[in-house]
Amino acid sequence: MTLKHLNIFSEFCQAKSITKAAEKLNMAQPAVSNAIRELESYYGVKLFDRMNRRIYITEAGQTLLKYADSILLQFAESKTILRDNGSFTEIRIGSNVAFGTDYLPRIASDFEALYPEIPLRLSIFGSARIKEALLHNQLDFAIVDNAAEMEELHCLPLTSDEMTALCSPDFPFLPKQMAKPSSAPETDAADLPDAGEQTATPLPITVLNGIPLLLREPGSGSRDLLDHLFHQEKIIPVIAAESSSTQALIELALRGRGVIFLSSTSAKFYTDAGLLIALPLDSRELTRNYSLVYHRQKYLTESMKRFLGYMTDTFS
Repeated sequence: MTLKHLNIFSEFCQAKSITKAAEKLNMAQPAVSNAIRELESYYGVKLFDRMNRRIYITEAGQTLLKYADSILLQFAESKTILRDNGSFTEIRIGSNVAFGTDYLPRIASDFEALYPEIPLRLSIFGSARIKEALLHNQLDFAIVDNAAEMEELHCLPLTSDEMTALCSPDFPFLPKQMAKPSSAPETDAADLPDAGEQTATPLPITVLNGIPLLLREPGSGSRDLLDHLFHQEKIIPVIAAESSSTQALIELALRGRGVIFLSSTSAKFYTDAGLLIALPLDSRELTRNYSLVYHRQKYLTESMKRFLGYMTDTFS
């Protein structure tokens, strides 16, 4: 059994396809299939179930994947450790879109001002993609919201931010009144009046029933939070648009196409400029908690230790 077998197995689990794994590894498909069969023969277990032309990893496969990723991570780290020798090495930092927009540019600039000799490589994507990259050692640190408790990861809480619901002043479904008795029937789009009649009284989240929404793609941190809230409140969202591009959704909101959810930091720019109106929803369930996470098996170079200390000091 070799590292090559484990690398093929890990890539296959990530790709969930012989063809895609072979392309990523620059190998022939039969070679990938043979490596998986050799692993199953070596351990004497089935690593995958094949049903209806789809492949599902077994419990034994999940166990092996944890060991394989840990071994591969430590092997990759060995090159960094041996080459470090007190020098400053690049730090790969991933962030979800909201934190990457509101905080990461300032963090990177301030850190580089303190340590100009330490290069940073930044990646800003949806939360699911960032977590996946971290677990496969494609990142050194990740910044995500509402981080799940995963035994493989250290988690350093950073800060919290509330999501704000926004729409154009010309949006045709602005609420007539902002407070309703809890016993009142759920608000429907037909019950919402003309634009312009607003108060500061918090709206129940159920006011979103029947209103066109502009949402981030499934798997993003904001979408996961909203989907959970919609399910909890028995709201069936009317999705007018969904995108991995927050800016594309903002442009749609500016043209009155629906309600968008932004962090309070981002929302302030648009409300101060009078471009969008904030709907004062009851925001107790709209809080995003950002954390810095990194793998427990991660070897921290001198560069990484300095970044971790900087983040701890900045957000303590």
